[in-house]
Amino acid sequence: MKKLLLALPLLLVFLAACGSQYDPEIEQVIELENEHLSELGDDMNLTRDTSDIYIFADGGYVEIRYDNSAGEEQQAVYEETGTDTYERHDGMPEEAENLTREYEEENR
Repeated sequence: MKKLLLALPLLLVFLAACGSQYDPEIEQVIELENEHLSELGDDMNLTRDTSDIYIFADGGYVEIRYDNSAGEEQQAVYEETGTDTYERHDGMPEEAENLTREYEEENR
């Protein structure tokens, strides 16, 4: 029983460490893409569980891929232009095409 009580805090620390260092950027990009879709009249509700996320340049570019309501793959790339400010691109900007992925999360 004592071993179980000692193992529980270690497990909690391990689980907390499993989060991504890019969580704030990912959440912001999902929110921005949902706003973009809403402006287009598509009220899809994207989540991390329904999207693939790729991070480039230490969070400078965040690519999101998802299936739209018709089942077609969509892609958007958000470029960080300032603190907590992103510009949306329909594809990877030319200056970022050769960057290596630093993080990926494939959920769909």
